[in-house]
Amino acid sequence: MKERMMMTKKKVFIAACVTLVAACTYQLGHLDGSAGKESRLIGETIAAESPPEISPVKARARDFYAPNSEDLAPDEMRLIACGTGMPTVRPKQAASCWLLELGNGDKFIFDVGTGSSERIAAMQIPYNYLDKVFLSHLHTDHFGDLDALFVGGALAGRQKPLRVWGPSGDTPERGTKYALEHLRKALTWDLDGRAGITDPRV
Repeated sequence: MKERMMMTKKKVFIAACVTLVAACTYQLGHLDGSAGKESRLIGETIAAESPPEISPVKARARDFYAPNSEDLAPDEMRLIACGTGMPTVRPKQAASCWLLELGNGDKFIFDVGTGSSERIAAMQIPYNYLDKVFLSHLHTDHFGDLDALFVGGALAGRQKPLRVWGPSGDTPERGTKYALEHLRKALTWDLDGRAGITDPRV
């Protein structure tokens, strides 16, 4: 019985010594002395594995594609989907809108559905180049943001008339001309107020 107790104490003592040595080895591997500083070896390892600093002013290669960020050759064209959704737009998907850019500088917008004017503005293309719009039909998910492109473009510096092409309709009141004339009337207060014709506070 006495020998068994001695053996147990011996095992406990050995286990405690092994634990203490392991703890000291771990501590020495991470600290240099008692001041709590990183050891030189660990510090050098971290420095070697850290990514290089990125300059806040120097350009660097992109790791993603950004629309309208590449030059076009004279014989090239680029088609950008500014919107592919339905009338009930979502935060990440506007309604139908396509921007076609040609290498000679011409740009054409095909449909300008609800929510798409924000996508167009995000590309920071001067609005003087965005003066040609083609409407496939007169559902709001295909021309619902035409008013924003019309007024917003003028405020943002477009000095050309906004030209719009679209279907004539089976009757005049279902055609593009009728829709645009009444859209212009609906914007009377907005346009006259900005032109100083009326008091916008009224």
